[in-house]
Amino acid sequence: MVLGRFFTRQPPKSSRPAARPQPPVQQALEEWRLVASYSAGPVKYELYRDDGGGVRLRFREPPRPDERVLREIIAGTIMPEGEAERYHVEKSRSGYGPLYPLVVDDHIEEIAVEGPGRGVAVIHKLVPGRWVEVDLVLGEEDASGLALQLARKAGRSVSLAQPMAEGLTPEGHRVSITFSREVSRFGSSMVIRKYPEKPVTLADLLASRVLSPLQAAYLWLLVESQQFLIIAGPMGSGKTTLLQALSGLIPPFYRVITIEDTPELRLPNPRWDSLVTRPPSPGESSVEVDLETLLKFALRRRAEYIIVGEVRGREARLLAQAAASGHGSMTTMHGDTPEGVLLRLQLEPINLPPIFLRLVGAVVLLRRLPGLGGSVRRRVVSISEVVEGGVSDIFTWEPTGDRVRPDNPSSIVSASLRVREAVSRLPDLVLDPEKELEERSLLLEKLAGSPPATFHNAISRFYLEKYGRV
Repeated sequence: MVLGRFFTRQPPKSSRPAARPQPPVQQALEEWRLVASYSAGPVKYELYRDDGGGVRLRFREPPRPDERVLREIIAGTIMPEGEAERYHVEKSRSGYGPLYPLVVDDHIEEIAVEGPGRGVAVIHKLVPGRWVEVDLVLGEEDASGLALQLARKAGRSVSLAQPMAEGLTPEGHRVSITFSREVSRFGSSMVIRKYPEKPVTLADLLASRVLSPLQAAYLWLLVESQQFLIIAGPMGSGKTTLLQALSGLIPPFYRVITIEDTPELRLPNPRWDSLVTRPPSPGESSVEVDLETLLKFALRRRAEYIIVGEVRGREARLLAQAAASGHGSMTTMHGDTPEGVLLRLQLEPINLPPIFLRLVGAVVLLRRLPGLGGSVRRRVVSISEVVEGGVSDIFTWEPTGDRVRPDNPSSIVSASLRVREAVSRLPDLVLDPEKELEERSLLLEKLAGSPPATFHNAISRFYLEKYGRV
């Protein structure tokens, strides 16, 4: 009697074909070359120095089973034997092809393939601030096949007619793909930005000193009072990470809508609605849904907060209108100074009328600061409020001593128009702004480095005690 495919009698072990011949074992590294070695499951990884002193990554996978055995395991007619067979089954099913050992390595944050024959590079946690070359080169056929596969995983399609695609894989990784040589000079290319297993919270940013507890307390007060915040900075400065962290400070009883091109934000709020744009599809009848369309739609969905992942065009005007109608608003923009952000808002394609600039509560400016030995720090270098005729710096970061000024609540309260606005919006909840900033700063300092669940529970308790039980 057949009980099911997983109960099928396995053939004797000796009947399995021997594993296919493996490439020669990699030569052991000289001690001075080895930077670090570690494992992820059955895969061994080594960071090492090449002849020029640069750091490279190589990995060694377990022996691959015979193709017939692998097909039978995937079909379910036999069960995998050992960790090596399980690994190769998961690799075959993953859709990441030869990049799979880099995807499963928790030390790797981003993977880039510039084209066939041009090697693979990664952003590695143990070598911060630079791309690390990997001892892996994809051929033309492999690169094109992988581009098609990644596009399918992200629910997109690439072809000669539509040679570019962006999307999110089921594992949450963001992929950006070009196909063949239609738009990419070197052939099919791809970038995979891996999503962290746990969402980043303000506790993580405080522990790594991206911002100070007093800066965080000030921003928390503005978030709670539903003001319009713009997080700005150059590429790779951590804008989306800070946006994710600040979204965790929104009161849990608020309804929040996020709008993104590619969904990256993960909110702990139980009333969170995530909207995602839809690109046009050549040859299909589906209509493009852009950020502006989704923002108009969101304004009719009774949300206390609307968050846009990044504004680049006319959607910024709608977000300002949302702020004018009482919605809390947050977004990110590319910009290197607060004045530059305001200028971008007034120029095409945004073209925000000057009168609307007063709706911007604060501009938070981030920078990625390279250091000796390839180290990288990310810092909130300024928080500025928009005032009549320009900006007023509330916080500034001083490179000497790596400290933030001012460092006392009284100076913030006397300088900040937005804190006074927060008090007027929360008249029964914030009676003494100096004391409020100090208490929130101490709480956040105590929570620095805590796990996400601990942090969000503490924020929920704070609001429960402040607003009382319903």
